[in-house]
Amino acid sequence: MDEHEQDNLSSLPLELLLYIISFLPFESTRLIPFVSTRCRSVWSQALVVAHIHNGSIEEISHALSSFIHNFNEDDPSKNTRKMELHFDKSTFVSTILGPHNVMHMNFFSNGSKNEESYCWRIEIKDQIPRRVEPSGFLVKTLCLDSVDSLTHEVVSSMVLDCSWLENLKICGCKGLTSLTIDSPTKLVHLSISDCPKMRYLNIRTPKLKTLHYQGFLPSIKIHEHFNLTNAIFNVRQGPSYYNNALDIGPLLLIIKNSQSLTLCRWIFEELIKPSISSSWTSFQFYKLHELRWIDNSMKQENINSLISFLKLCPSIERIFITIDLNTYSSKEDIIVDAEHESKHARTLKNLKLLKLEGSKREDDKNQLILAMQEMVNIDQPLLILS
Repeated sequence: MDEHEQDNLSSLPLELLLYIISFLPFESTRLIPFVSTRCRSVWSQALVVAHIHNGSIEEISHALSSFIHNFNEDDPSKNTRKMELHFDKSTFVSTILGPHNVMHMNFFSNGSKNEESYCWRIEIKDQIPRRVEPSGFLVKTLCLDSVDSLTHEVVSSMVLDCSWLENLKICGCKGLTSLTIDSPTKLVHLSISDCPKMRYLNIRTPKLKTLHYQGFLPSIKIHEHFNLTNAIFNVRQGPSYYNNALDIGPLLLIIKNSQSLTLCRWIFEELIKPSISSSWTSFQFYKLHELRWIDNSMKQENINSLISFLKLCPSIERIFITIDLNTYSSKEDIIVDAEHESKHARTLKNLKLLKLEGSKREDDKNQLILAMQEMVNIDQPLLILS
């Protein structure tokens, strides 16, 4: 628009602008704030429905359920995509229905009382999803941010009926100590991050393909999902357990079938290697094609641990190594079996890419290259990046 041309759209009455916006698809309405300063203000008002103040858990749950089930993209009176609900003077939840069946729920609190520790169970009904009416919003991806001891029951009640849920993301739950997820239906992707008090994680989702966990590593119990293809354990802070309380056995059987794996060196040294010491010659990550390895340095002892792990991965094609100086490190020195190492040289026949990130030392790269040369064939093409 020419700077001298009159902006007739922004000059329209608020009620008329809101009415016009209500007919636009969400992908188009997202551009409205860039039209003018006034349109930016109108966009905020167009998103928000009437607040509910000081509502009980039952009232909040009912309001959320109505908001989701009454949504209709084609009905201007029912296609509002944002709702704010107030539990009390200090806590409220903002819910946004986004494109591609994504729902965001962000919980805000002005006080510290809601950082109290709590246990949480999320269950999705095992049922054939009912026929969805045109007015319903299908929640396939649910993003939960900062759920606390006061609000977790509301979420549990709402999620019960999310039979189409495929992707669940949980983050910022500061008081969460124990989490149980039971989804025998469609859940395929699960992501949990920034829950510093988490000590126990119990998962029963037989169709799960991706598990992403970031934070202190809790005690994890996983049931019935050998379909897992992508396992991400970004646990640079270290373990949340003490005295070797974590039973790695069930988890190890699950990640054994992964095609892509993110792992910290300390997990291999403290958990994986001791648990397979008796079956070292037979245990293999046969399907693993991509490894993302996190460490605090590339000193020789750490490289030896990496090489030791790679000998369990005969099909590996891509290796990405991230150096983070703040990463937790095993307190005990790990001794690599030299005899075993010599018997299994040049096993990475499929390796095509090696990338080192986070290290500014040229010596680190050189030491890594020297070690990898013993793992690949002499004439094998290998791309090395740093």
